[in-house]
Amino acid sequence: MSFFKTTSHEVLRARYNSLLEDVPVAIFTAISALSIQMIVLNSQVHWSLSIATPLLRMLIGCSLLLYWFWHRDERPSIDKIRKRLEIASIVFILAGFFTFWRSVYLYPLTDTFGHYFLIFHNTLYGFCFAFILSKLGPAAYAYNLLMISSAIACIYRGDFEHPHLMTMLILVFEVGMLITMRGSTSMFDKWVNATYETQALLKDNQRLANQDVLTQLPNRRQFFVQVEQQLVLARQTDECFAVGILDLDNFKPVNDVHGHHIGDLVLIEVGKRLAQVRPEQVRFYRLGGDEFAFHLVTDDEHASLKQVAHDINQAISQPISIDGLLITVKASIGACIICEDNISAQSLYEHADFALYHVKRTGRGNLEIYSKTLEQERMHLNRIDQALRTADIHAELYPVFQPIIDMDANEVCAFESLARWQSPTIGPVSPAMFIPVAESLGMIADITKLMFSRSMIEMATWPDNMRLSFNLSAYDVTNQSVIKALIGMMHTSQLAPDRFMFEITETALLQNFETARDNIGLLRKAGAKVALDDFGTGYSSLSHVQNLPLDKLKIDRSFVKDIETNTTSQTIVRSILALCHGMHMECVAEGAETESQVRFLQAMGCQLIQGYYFAKPMPKELVQAYLADTKLIPAT
Repeated sequence: MSFFKTTSHEVLRARYNSLLEDVPVAIFTAISALSIQMIVLNSQVHWSLSIATPLLRMLIGCSLLLYWFWHRDERPSIDKIRKRLEIASIVFILAGFFTFWRSVYLYPLTDTFGHYFLIFHNTLYGFCFAFILSKLGPAAYAYNLLMISSAIACIYRGDFEHPHLMTMLILVFEVGMLITMRGSTSMFDKWVNATYETQALLKDNQRLANQDVLTQLPNRRQFFVQVEQQLVLARQTDECFAVGILDLDNFKPVNDVHGHHIGDLVLIEVGKRLAQVRPEQVRFYRLGGDEFAFHLVTDDEHASLKQVAHDINQAISQPISIDGLLITVKASIGACIICEDNISAQSLYEHADFALYHVKRTGRGNLEIYSKTLEQERMHLNRIDQALRTADIHAELYPVFQPIIDMDANEVCAFESLARWQSPTIGPVSPAMFIPVAESLGMIADITKLMFSRSMIEMATWPDNMRLSFNLSAYDVTNQSVIKALIGMMHTSQLAPDRFMFEITETALLQNFETARDNIGLLRKAGAKVALDDFGTGYSSLSHVQNLPLDKLKIDRSFVKDIETNTTSQTIVRSILALCHGMHMECVAEGAETESQVRFLQAMGCQLIQGYYFAKPMPKELVQAYLADTKLIPAT
C-alpha cells in the first residue's frame, strides 16, 4: 500500500520534518490516555485486557519515542523518508483497527460509566490523534473514521435514550474536523510549494546577478568582487596585478547590418573563445555590450600581460561562422598594472578603461597600458571640470521630461525629469559626463535642488494624478541634508507627496548602503515613493530589494532592446515582473523603442513602459501639447 507515491519530494520532506515535531506530543498523549484507561477499566474487566494490553501498547509507544530520539537529527534520503512515512501510516491504521475491535469487545463487559468512558475515549482519540498526525494524510483520515465509527457503534449497542441525537452531535463535530484537517493539510502543502518556488527563483536570480546571461561568463558585479579580492592577495605577496578591459572593434556594424540576433551569437562565440585563453592564468568577465574584462598576476615588465593580449586577439580575430556568414572582429585592450600602490578595484578599472578609450581613438586592435602619459592626457578632461566650475547653473542647466505610460489605462501616468546642460563654451554635455564631475566638485546638491525645484514648477501644471519621477545621484542618496532639503521643498510645494517618485541606482548604494537606506526611509516616511533604477544589470542584488523600502523596480533597457528574440531576456523580464508582483511593487520597463517591443512587454504583463517609442525627453514647453495631442498606442 502506497500513500505517498504522487507526493512531491519537497512536500514529503516538509511533512516528515513537521511530524518529527509532533511525534513526541502524540506518543506522550497516547501513554497518558492509556494510563487513565487502565485506572477506569481495572475493576471492570480482566487484568489481561485492562492492564496487560495497555502496558504492551505503552511499551511500543516508548520504543517509538526512543527511535524518534535517536533519529531526530538525521537528514534521510527521500526514499527513506517515504518508507518511514509508509510504515508509520500502516502502524497508525493497524492501531485504529485494534482500538476499534477492543472497544467493541470491552463494551458489553463494562458498566454505565465504562460505556460513557469508551465512547468519550474513542471520540477524543479520533479527533486528537488524527489532527496531530494529519501530515500522514490518508492514514489519519482512516484512523479518524475507525475511532468515530467505534464510538457510534458503542452508542447504538448501549441502552441510551436518543442515540441518533448523540450520533448526530458527534458527526457535526466530525465534519468540522475533517474540513479543518483537509484545509490545514492543503494549506501546508501549498505553503511548502510556494516556499520552494520562491527559493528556486531566488537562487536563479542570484545566479543571474553574478553571471552574464548571454555569454555565461561572470558579469560586471563579479568582476569588481574578484578584483578586490585579488588586490588583497597581490598586496600580501608583493606581486604585480593587472586588470584589462577589451572592447570589440567595429562590432556596431554587425548589429546594424545583420541584426542583434547575429550580434548576440558573435558575443557568445567571443565569450567561449576568451574562456579558453590561458584559463589557468586569466579569468574573463563580460561587463556589458561588447565590453569584456580580465585580470591576472603579471610582472613589472608587462611580459605576461602582453602575451595574454596577443593570445586574446589571436583567438578573437579568427573568422566566426554564423548562418553561412563569416564575421571577423578584433579587440582593443586597455590595461592597468599595479605593483606597489594601494589602489581600489574601481580606480584600477577606471585607469584601464581610460587606456581603452585612448587606444580606441588612436589605433584600434592594440594593447594600451595606463601610464604617466595617459595620466596627463586624462587631465584634458578637466575642460568639463573647469566649464562646470564657472557655469551659471541657473542659466545653463534645465530639466527635460520623458513620459511613463500606463498601458492598462493607455495614458501618461508620470514624467521622468532628466537634467541637461548647455554650456556656452563646450556646448551640450551629457549628464553621464557632468554629473560625476559635479559630484566631485561638491556642486551636485545645488544642481539637484535646482532641477527638483524647476521640475515641481512644471509638475504643478499637470493633472493631479500624474507623478514626477526624479533621479537622485549617489551623493544625493547618501547625503541626509540634501534629502531633508528635497522633503522640505516637496512639502512647501503643497503637491501630494505620493506623486513624487525618487529614482536611485545600486551604484549609489554601494558607496554607503546603511546611510542610503536611512535616507530612503526618510523619503518614504514623508510620503514619497522610491524606485530602484536599471534593475537587472551587473550590480543588481536581490539583497537590496529585500533590505530596502522600495516601491518600484525599473527593468534595464538592455533586456528590452532584444526582448522579441532573446529568450534569456524574456526569462529575466518575466522573473522581475514576478518578483515585483510577489512583493507588491510597481515595475517599469525602460527603453521600448518599437511598437513590437511594447506589444511584447504588454503580453508579458508589464503595465508601465517608458521609451523612445512614446517620446524622447522633451522640454517643458512641449509637455502640455504632448498630453493633449499624442495618441499613445493604436487600439488592438
